[in-house]
Amino acid sequence: MAGLLITQCGVKRSITDPGPKVVSDVAPHRLGIEGYSDQCVVFDTINSVLITKAEALFTSNDELYKTLVTIYSIRDSFIYISAVNNGFEILRAAVNKDSIMVIDRVNMIVYSSLVKKKLGYQNPVNFNDLQNLISRYYLCDEIEYAREIDFTQVGFLFNEPQIKKSIIMNRETLLMDRFEFVHSETKKYFLGERSNEGFKIYSNFMVNEFEVIAKGGTITYNQSIDVKMEMNRKKYSFVNF
Repeated sequence: MAGLLITQCGVKRSITDPGPKVVSDVAPHRLGIEGYSDQCVVFDTINSVLITKAEALFTSNDELYKTLVTIYSIRDSFIYISAVNNGFEILRAAVNKDSIMVIDRVNMIVYSSLVKKKLGYQNPVNFNDLQNLISRYYLCDEIEYAREIDFTQVGFLFNEPQIKKSIIMNRETLLMDRFEFVHSETKKYFLGERSNEGFKIYSNFMVNEFEVIAKGGTITYNQSIDVKMEMNRKKYSFVNF
């Protein structure tokens, strides 16, 4: 079996290729939680999700970038994001169970944080929260949190002390309508909602306050890619958030 090599600041680890690709998505025959449960049975073999060539308008610090985004996730292990503008990568990020790293290539800054902090207030999202936003099939492990909200929506509620957490899906299509992760004390947030323009995401907890409107992209399951989180440490500033 082929191996995946992930490089994070010089630290390398090998990930086993999970196997053959899942060819296509399947529309639910039943609605709501019952339809979602049916899909979870069919897609129980998904070990990784790769999203390529998603179009996104990225706004931060009054700067607007039209980007192509790649998102790669290994189930319960690793998340990688890259945004490219006119052939130049403006942002690269990696998240695992322990840490978050964001490389801002425009301003030459590396932001990092522990996922679960030892002291002080926690981040509004953890690894599982971010993973669940990449694909609804990751939410199959969280089905005990699912609730039928009304005749139009299904909700997953993960509220914690001081942090409101929810993912809301359309009851018929099972597409994500919105998500909310908000810390009541720090006022840090990670929010998203579907609109006519695409899916809008906005946050103030990682780099700076930013907004992304994303649409399109090609999804491949159980695919391996090479990922590198390297930078010239002499040229970058480092910020812990």
